[in-house]
Amino acid sequence: MTWYLDEGPESDVVISTRVRLARNIENEPFPWRMSLKEMDAVKERVASAFRKVCEMSGEKPLIVDLGTLGDIESRALAEKRIISRDMLKNPQGKSLLLCQGESAGILVNEEDHLRLYAVGAGLCLRETAERAMAFAGKMESRLPFAYSDCMGYLTTCPTNTGTGMRASAMLHVPGLIRAGVIERLTEKLTRAGYVLRGAEGEGSGAFGDIIQLSNQVTLGISEERILSDLGQLVREVADEERRSRRRLLEKGRLLIEDEIGRAKGQLMGARLMSTEEAMRLLSLVRLGRELEIPGMPDYPTIQRLFVGIGAGVIQQTAGRPLDPGRRDEERATLIREALHSSE
Repeated sequence: MTWYLDEGPESDVVISTRVRLARNIENEPFPWRMSLKEMDAVKERVASAFRKVCEMSGEKPLIVDLGTLGDIESRALAEKRIISRDMLKNPQGKSLLLCQGESAGILVNEEDHLRLYAVGAGLCLRETAERAMAFAGKMESRLPFAYSDCMGYLTTCPTNTGTGMRASAMLHVPGLIRAGVIERLTEKLTRAGYVLRGAEGEGSGAFGDIIQLSNQVTLGISEERILSDLGQLVREVADEERRSRRRLLEKGRLLIEDEIGRAKGQLMGARLMSTEEAMRLLSLVRLGRELEIPGMPDYPTIQRLFVGIGAGVIQQTAGRPLDPGRRDEERATLIREALHSSE
């Protein structure tokens, strides 16, 4: 089963956990200073090491050259948050190395030579970090990483220098958003050295009531401290979200149940559906399940829809380019069929 269909710890609020490690190859210029020929050489060195790592573990390596990948396939990978949207802007010289199950991989020549990552369902920072660091260790045994005894791992951006670790959690927070506290919370977390972003990363809003919470500083802080502090912070935000949901029920149970019921009805009956509308309505249905309102779809169905309704994924599933109107029609059909099947 693909990892995002699983329910992990505290998955009523925490959708997923991701740990990313920034690494660069010793004696190679950073990607922004490299020619395309140099980038291709690094890409092949990383791919060769990855093949050997997969061979040792008995996995089949999946290596995707983003420069030769079609626009639809690239967009679908970004919508699934397997690659960053920045990689779509100039994919030449860049690649994706993906482990089975999509739970771990490497982005090659994004901002650094390697962005190794692991992801898991729910709040599982330590388990995810252990997988990411074990993965990085296997790659480091085959590639010399740039490292300073004084500063730690050397990275393109100074904020990543040190451990190179960026840990994050994806949270569903409709209660906090309705309470109007996200802006104040963002300012508070920024002062404390954390970043609160929308689901699509830097500069994005809380699309579908989903936010990302991550550490900002890696230099001078151990991996253990990053994981411990972020884990505590995520639990505090999750507890506040649960209190906000309880207040919604206390203020007007019938109103929120009616809103959620109408959202499900629209999803099950619509013949055209934009991505934005679908995400908004699916967020309400997810909230209904989390509030234990009867008749809501199961968790895997909701998750499958959240990752499967973007324009890129819709066209990838269809096997051809679709104009916006046709995409809206295909999206509505996908949602209707999934929700009817779950009943």
